[in-house]
Amino acid sequence: MESGQLELEKLPNLLGTKTKLVAIGAASNTLGTINDVRRAVRMSREAGAMTFVDAVHYAPHNLVDVKQIDCDFLVCSAYKFYGPHIGILYTRKELLETVDFPKVKAALDSAPERAETGTRSHEAIVGVAAAVDFLASFGIGNSRRERLGAAFHELHLRDKELTVALWRGLSEIDDITVYGPSPDKERTPLVSFSVKNQASQEISEQLARKGIFISHGNFLAATVVEKLGLADQGLARAGCACYTTLEEIQRLVAALDAGV
Repeated sequence: MESGQLELEKLPNLLGTKTKLVAIGAASNTLGTINDVRRAVRMSREAGAMTFVDAVHYAPHNLVDVKQIDCDFLVCSAYKFYGPHIGILYTRKELLETVDFPKVKAALDSAPERAETGTRSHEAIVGVAAAVDFLASFGIGNSRRERLGAAFHELHLRDKELTVALWRGLSEIDDITVYGPSPDKERTPLVSFSVKNQASQEISEQLARKGIFISHGNFLAATVVEKLGLADQGLARAGCACYTTLEEIQRLVAALDAGV
């Protein structure tokens, strides 16, 4: 539980002939953990089960390759990578044509329309493409995919530097506990922490008065926070984005070190 890493070696013992679907998070928006979803998918397929990957927190920080993951379903949301608030679902073609989606009688039975009942949010769809192009602008290449791959590589290196500075800075402050994998492990660029005998909301509000904005609470991962013994206190969370600077990390650490 210290790192939040899933113990995938135990997964085969949990799978049986009645297992139809295995749902797994690619990354934790609370601890920054990145899970080996390819391994989980392989184990699940060997047991005859389909797989559903939640890549909402993973997609902003890693280039998603559904063919490499080999999953049956994968979801993410564009608002996580600077786009509009719209959900994205990848499904294998044969499943998209056969899964029993709730729909009105007038809806088409062909894919993908059978899964898209009602008028689509065309403006949001255009916004997704714009967000992808924005990310691709950080990279160099002949195609959008090449530019995206290069961009994610460069952003990953930058995120790594910022995460190391954030983790080390917070870890050196008395009464602060950091959670999740250490920076030498594969992880996303966020660090969750708690301050001894201080509610996360109070920390967040004190920092906001100094012009420093972080998140607080359980981030819809209530079970994780409960397991950490912080159900009442909650976690404080600082994340790095493409516009985050080292100076901002230093300001946050300095404010916490001064007791905000």
